[in-house]
Amino acid sequence: MGNESKKTKWRLNLFDVIFIACAVIVAVVIVISSGGFGGGSILSSGAQQTIVYTLELQSMIGDTAQYIKPGDSLIDRVEKRQIGTVVDVRLEQTKASMKDFETGERHMVEVPGRTTAIVTMSADATVTDSEISVDGFVIRVGVWLSVNGPLYNGSGFIIDIERDDIA
Repeated sequence: MGNESKKTKWRLNLFDVIFIACAVIVAVVIVISSGGFGGGSILSSGAQQTIVYTLELQSMIGDTAQYIKPGDSLIDRVEKRQIGTVVDVRLEQTKASMKDFETGERHMVEVPGRTTAIVTMSADATVTDSEISVDGFVIRVGVWLSVNGPLYNGSGFIIDIERDDIA
């Protein structure tokens, strides 16, 4: 008669709390990485368009600017994103503003051993009402950019953007 089975109540313990917390964290990470909760891409979806923009890679040392060739793929040095393909390159002697201490005037003079490369780039971009981005990298005139090429690297500003849909 005393052989009745006793049912034990389930009690929450430390192991259960840790397991539940890990399951919730994993679920939140999966939802955020799949684009839920407004996560995922910062940019809203926009039209894909080929843009042409121009970089001015300033003060490249020695003859490194001569290695830039059409067809080279350039990568942003900071975020490691491909930012386009070189279409054309024009080399100029780097110039700087120097003060003439005798007259007090400023003159543009050539800097020996330094070359500026004006690089025309082509890239497939996502174009929205407010931004143009190439692989998540926002393209705007005046943005400072550091790039790596096959045999060279450089830094400078985006100085021009050309688009087909300008009204």
